Amino acid sequence: MFATARELRDISGAGERPSCSLCLRWGILCGYTVPASSRLESVSFAPFPVPFLPTSSTLLRDFQEQAAPESFQFLGVDLDTSTDFSTVTEQQLGYSLPISDLSSFPADLGVGLEGDAPSYIILPTDDVLIELIDLFFDHIYHILPCFHKRSFMTKIREGSLQAESPMLLSAMCAIVARRHHDASVRSWQNEWYEFARREYNDTTRLPSHSLRGLQAAVCIMIHAYTIGDFSTAWLVLGKAWRQICALGFNRLDADDWKPYGLPDSRPQTDVEKEELRRTLWLHFVMDRNHSWPTGWPHAIDERQFMVAIPVSENIFQAMSPVVSYGDNAKPTPFTRRLNILLLSQPTPSHSSNVFHYLVLSHVLLGRVTETIHSLHDSPGSSEYAEECDGLASSIAIFRLSLPRTMTSLFEAPAEERGQIIWLGMSVNTTSILLHYWSAGYLDEDAANEQFSRAVIAAKNTVQIVKDASSISTELLLSAHVAASLYIAACVLIIQWRMTNNDNLKDDIDTIGLVFDRFSEVFTFIGLKFKIGLEHDLQKDMENIVELRTKGLKGLLADCSKWTNVQETLDARGIQVNIT
Repeated sequence: MFATARELRDISGAGERPSCSLCLRWGILCGYTVPASSRLESVSFAPFPVPFLPTSSTLLRDFQEQAAPESFQFLGVDLDTSTDFSTVTEQQLGYSLPISDLSSFPADLGVGLEGDAPSYIILPTDDVLIELIDLFFDHIYHILPCFHKRSFMTKIREGSLQAESPMLLSAMCAIVARRHHDASVRSWQNEWYEFARREYNDTTRLPSHSLRGLQAAVCIMIHAYTIGDFSTAWLVLGKAWRQICALGFNRLDADDWKPYGLPDSRPQTDVEKEELRRTLWLHFVMDRNHSWPTGWPHAIDERQFMVAIPVSENIFQAMSPVVSYGDNAKPTPFTRRLNILLLSQPTPSHSSNVFHYLVLSHVLLGRVTETIHSLHDSPGSSEYAEECDGLASSIAIFRLSLPRTMTSLFEAPAEERGQIIWLGMSVNTTSILLHYWSAGYLDEDAANEQFSRAVIAAKNTVQIVKDASSISTELLLSAHVAASLYIAACVLIIQWRMTNNDNLKDDIDTIGLVFDRFSEVFTFIGLKFKIGLEHDLQKDMENIVELRTKGLKGLLADCSKWTNVQETLDARGIQVNIT
């Protein structure tokens, strides 16, 4: 049994040092000290047991300085922050604390003495946690649409999700912290991110609560990207894909679904399967969005990915453990035959399913990225030109297949507008990548025609910005579209400098204003692209002509802007390593 307050009084009265059962089980000296009798009844014990093992006094000093005791708890333990933690030694803090009178870890919580159990947990009180998760669903969900809200919130109110995946909740809190009205809550953003990052780093190839772990990975990646921790985002993506394969989730909807030699770990209910499909596709989407700006290979091999395309948001959120898809509603099978896939329609056909088209657009983006960054066919070869012609036809087919509600913000439901912006910018980015050729492989007329197509796509992106701004600038504040905005601005800068068309300068300034708004909700990403944009505007004509001639690869290989970003950050005293 974990020691209760009454037991601790009895033990201390007998002249023995009190020990909780967890410390006895681990064979370590218990660091618990008996509280003053006047405070015994105020100690709050968590309704579920999770180890609490801070490794240094810094954590608790930060807690004392940054948050009031009524705002935060360490998994249900009320802390007396009037104590001077600076006098507490690291050795004293290295012991576990009694946090429950339960005798053992429930098997269904997936928490034990080995494996993925966290070393310590920093979560807000349940009231603050619910506030933050509500903010997440209000402002972030359309960016990461992989959570079944009703069941998710039920588990939080029951307390089971806090035990099942504090890593996921910490990552979600980190993403949304800057939107909270309380400064003490906002100040915990970095701690929540670091906790989630470290805990995910410690997961094995077969993590417990695998769905929640993969959802946490998506949240960690998106937040890492916004704060300039690109290395973490890239490496988490690779690890997550390996875990997906080890779990057999990459073949979730394959006829031969069972992973070799491993037990079936797939979710058992339709709502959990749908959550998993959405999570897996978000990994796919983020993989494609990480690869095209860098030229680095995709982590997720499309040939080893057989996951159906999810149903619409309305159908998904109406599901429950006892309510399935409903009449005629089912996930759309995935096929690698590109044009057949691009013409596929969600079921039922009358349902509005933006995520379906987002998935298709990123499959198309991935195919274009694989072509332009291939190490095999030279851009000057007939094979390369033939493949590009085929992809251009696929883009045209996809654009024509989109219902008007997927292309017009003014005709779309309010709750879908954020994803429609994302969809439009994704298609425009795909066009820019495909048509921004190196002029050295084409005659002058063909090169001008190709670049004109890239300019048109960039202008389309600006038009989306203008349409969204007439409704709400909040719609534009998505980490998924930041790089798309920047590549559009780069193309417009080249065209403006070479034509002296002042209307293009107005479009460039419009994108710059969006990056200003980014800086109000994201720590770093808006600042990064705004500094890069200002650097590009200062390039001399010789550099502009060179960027136009070398094509997309020449633009991406120009690292002078990122060197300038790092130097500017250093000069401003902003400690971010953008590499």
